[in-house]
Amino acid sequence: GGKGQIKFKATGGKYDKEGKIKKTWKGTVKIQDPLTGKDKILEHTEEYFVANPVLQVQSASVQALYLNCGNDLQINCPALGTEYDPKFRAAGGSASSGAKKGQVTIVPTTPNVTLSVSSGGTKIDDLKFKVRKIPKPEVVALNGSKPVDEKRGMKAPGPRSIKMKAIPDESFKAFLPKDARYKVTKWEATLVRGKRPVDKKTFSSETGNLSSFAAKAKPGDRIMIEVKKVMRLNFKGKTETVNVGLVLKNIPLTD
Repeated sequence: GGKGQIKFKATGGKYDKEGKIKKTWKGTVKIQDPLTGKDKILEHTEEYFVANPVLQVQSASVQALYLNCGNDLQINCPALGTEYDPKFRAAGGSASSGAKKGQVTIVPTTPNVTLSVSSGGTKIDDLKFKVRKIPKPEVVALNGSKPVDEKRGMKAPGPRSIKMKAIPDESFKAFLPKDARYKVTKWEATLVRGKRPVDKKTFSSETGNLSSFAAKAKPGDRIMIEVKKVMRLNFKGKTETVNVGLVLKNIPLTD
């Protein structure tokens, strides 16, 4: 029909305040002259504008990522439509693409992460994120299903067993539940009378049997608990030791 089509990849540059940049393309068209039958060369130059393809980030929390955690993001670019074929590269951590287009998991290893996004071999933009440290879990002592009241204590001879639980920060768990799995793996319990230890037991699981304490405990004694080790299971199923600092629990035994 006397028409031809041309397709080429537009490149970006220094965009103006409206997010556009003026470009030109030049080309030549070779056609056959219907009168002479000889090829005729026509030159063509045309201006066009390239719009800055704006990235959209979808996540439970995009203001900051969590250190050494699998932060899942969805990076979209509506301006590119079906041409959007993202590749990700992270500085200050690692980035791995997910099963769906635009999905990426970032694992930060530094206080700041820069995520470079490209499509079809052309860089689109750099996204910068601040990185938060993982909030420490709260360690609680449970008698049955209820936390032990350290102020009021318990009647002597005290509990037959205690369970030590590491409870994750609520907001952290809401954002990254697969990275908020904690377990107390080592703790010590000491039956103390005045300043003198009467008995001591060490446990390598959350629940500890304190029946031997109950046989010796008297009103006025106390059970002192020191947490030695807490582990975190991350999104990859790997464990790491959590620095919870010094965690001490004192349970007074009353009349």
